[in-house]
Amino acid sequence: MNTFFDESGGLNIDDLILQQPSFQKIMEDGIVTEEELAEQKERVIALLKKFEQNSTPEQIDQVRELLAEISVLMAVQNKC
Repeated sequence: MNTFFDESGGLNIDDLILQQPSFQKIMEDGIVTEEELAEQKERVIALLKKFEQNSTPEQIDQVRELLAEISVLMAVQNKC
């Protein structure tokens, strides 16, 4: 996948999630355990630290804003 958007211009997040090996592994038995959640949290933290070390302050600000807005989107979607 080379874009964040589907053919109609909508966010392509669902496909991105489904293609992630981490998601596939967690969901293969249909049960999400506390251990799997902890492992995923550590995976995300490690990726963010790697990104932060290799990025400019401007890139870090952009990703921070992106993560915040994605989090807002997820929070409000869960309220609907």
